[in-house]
Amino acid sequence: MPSPRQLPPIPADAPLRKVIEDRIDEIATTLLHEAVQSIEWPAFVPIEHFDGEVTPHIIGGFLHGLDLVTEGRRMSRAEAAAFVLPVAERHAEDGIPLPFLFTALHAGIRKLWEIVLESATEGDAETIAALGMHLADLTGTISVLMTEVYQDSDFALRATTRHELSALCAGLIDGSTGSEAMAKQVGIKLSDRYDVLVIRVDADEPRTTHEILAARRRLRLANQVFYGRGAGDVLNTFDGHAGVVLLPTPVVEQHDESAMTAHLGALIDALSDRLDVAVYAAYHAGAPVDAIPSAVSEAEEITCLARQLNRRPGIYQLADILFEYQSTRPGPARDLLARHIAPLRDHPGLRQALQAHLQHGADRKAAAAELFIHPNTLTYRLRRIQDITGYDPTDPRQSRLLAAAMAVYAIDQADTSLAATNPDSPR
Repeated sequence: MPSPRQLPPIPADAPLRKVIEDRIDEIATTLLHEAVQSIEWPAFVPIEHFDGEVTPHIIGGFLHGLDLVTEGRRMSRAEAAAFVLPVAERHAEDGIPLPFLFTALHAGIRKLWEIVLESATEGDAETIAALGMHLADLTGTISVLMTEVYQDSDFALRATTRHELSALCAGLIDGSTGSEAMAKQVGIKLSDRYDVLVIRVDADEPRTTHEILAARRRLRLANQVFYGRGAGDVLNTFDGHAGVVLLPTPVVEQHDESAMTAHLGALIDALSDRLDVAVYAAYHAGAPVDAIPSAVSEAEEITCLARQLNRRPGIYQLADILFEYQSTRPGPARDLLARHIAPLRDHPGLRQALQAHLQHGADRKAAAAELFIHPNTLTYRLRRIQDITGYDPTDPRQSRLLAAAMAVYAIDQADTSLAATNPDSPR
């Protein structure tokens, strides 16, 4: 009879145990799939949202558990915590209710028991009985650990602190007069100046349940990047899709613009790698506290403009996109530029030729190679553009006008696409 701290051991050479060991990766994926499907989500959530982070912990728990059952030893809380806490904390931060986790846990255990019974033979009765006791014991331990994560005051405090820091950042962005008092409440001394960084992932605004969960996951991973790079106290409103980061501008050290650009560029690269999505960003250096709202507005516009113009993901300043920024200002000049390019709306091939020509300038071979056409064909298309619009792309002055018109066209197309997919979004 095993002691209260022991459970019936399962020999290492037990046939049923060997079946489980040989199929461990397959079983882990099956259990996760069953767990996800057991939850009544508001909308469809694919298993891929959980697979990359959860499955390794399931497999790790299996492998460790198989070693313990040979000894007939219970898995201690500390041992179980190594596999349970990362998953439970992730789901807590993603806002997934605790009852969902219990539902998923029990569904996974039921599925595992079905797999065991399907694989069992008449000689496995003792192994099945022992395995049942181990699973029941482990399920209880996991349930307690998950509950403690959701009730843990320190964990809740960290979430509250992040919320307060985000609220303070939002107050600075809005120019709130109560920001100083809020900063004292949070325990932060405001800097005289901030480097303003606007971030936007290269994805549409989340609308479905899956997209919202994916954004929450990106938020959690982004915070890990901020903390990992020594930026734990950085104020930010990033929500997994877009947001603002405020970094205190150094007061004593000389503010090296190139060094800061490299630092922020490395931060954006780290975010892109960790979030596994392209990231657009723009920054405004050394904004006084009262100028943060206008600096944010400028950086947001630069970020959106870079994305609308199909620039490469990365970090931008106003100087990087100055021509397009100025030429797309609302007003009669923009309207006139739009009319200049309007005749090409029904000629996508000519627009592509014009874009390649503007990008490569006098290098017609490079422009033609990008389009997979002969240089003579490119020359013909440029002449057609002149015939249709009345402006010669090969003339330096007129090509600048066409370049500005193309920038306006790209933004108008992006706005039209956004309005079609999200009618409620402001243009």
